[in-house]
Amino acid sequence: MDRMDRLRGLATLATPGVGLLLGSAALTRALVRRAERRYPRPAGSVTVDGVELRYTTSGAGRPVVLVHGLLGSTYDFEPLAALLASRYRVIAFDRPGNGYSTAPPGEGHTPIGQAYLLHEAVGRLGLDRPLVVGYSLGAAVAVAWAELYPDDVAAAVTVGGHVMPYRLPVARLARVLRVPVLGRLLAGTALVPLGYPAGHGLLSLACSPRALPRPYADVALAMALRPAPLRHAAEDLERAAADLRILAGGYGELAVPFVVVVGAYDRIAPAAESEAFHRRLGHSRLIVVGDGGHALHVTHVPAVVAGIDAAWTMAERADARRSSAGAGADDEADGVVSA
Repeated sequence: MDRMDRLRGLATLATPGVGLLLGSAALTRALVRRAERRYPRPAGSVTVDGVELRYTTSGAGRPVVLVHGLLGSTYDFEPLAALLASRYRVIAFDRPGNGYSTAPPGEGHTPIGQAYLLHEAVGRLGLDRPLVVGYSLGAAVAVAWAELYPDDVAAAVTVGGHVMPYRLPVARLARVLRVPVLGRLLAGTALVPLGYPAGHGLLSLACSPRALPRPYADVALAMALRPAPLRHAAEDLERAAADLRILAGGYGELAVPFVVVVGAYDRIAPAAESEAFHRRLGHSRLIVVGDGGHALHVTHVPAVVAGIDAAWTMAERADARRSSAGAGADDEADGVVSA
């Protein structure tokens, strides 16, 4: 066999693979275009250190900031924000590198780095001492925010939070997706179409034991399964694990009031994790939703609203103690409530 014959043989073998790759890329572009037509970027925009942060705002009153979890977006909070807006000013951010917010470089893509960016954004929006709510991986950002800027946070609420150090086998995937050409190739071809069945299963697990609501599934998958967020997801998990090992050392000294909300049947961030976090805090209240799983902001919206209301009550009492010498301790803090 001469050289030309060998080249023809290689081309014959490669042709199906190239066709599959091109087909996957075309399907990915079509899915992304459909997602972005159906769910356009939020109107609000603020830029901090070159990072564009997209946000929604609704309602009036004391400010509540919502921080979503892994591969989430502001759309995740629509039912919760609608209920809260009757008595609070609600601001939901696309976390850096998620939704329509751009990704920060280097160390900015960590809970500590994201807490800095969102804290700066809130200041530029003129919000004074908001209550910060973090869902799932967003809870790590809320914890970092409270630990780094305690004077600028009225209180914090974690919902199904990843709040304790953890280990996940994502380092290899994170490294692959960070390779400029290979990472973009994978995210722009196979990961998006293959992600739909896998993502549906994960969302069902998050909502279990309740059924997965179809509107939430549609928007969550549409926003998550786009090349840019996918490239950052494994890195998001990897760096959150590293930051939580740092942050956990300061839990006992946190002065910010916390309400820790968790589902008894949470199979993603089990209740034991939130319970351990609650025990290490100096000023917190634990709410266990007896028939809830992980995505309580979708399946048990009133329970999350009750947690936010309780956190504001704790914040008011903490402020009163600080301004009144000799006042006693908050008798509702350090408690456990079933919902």
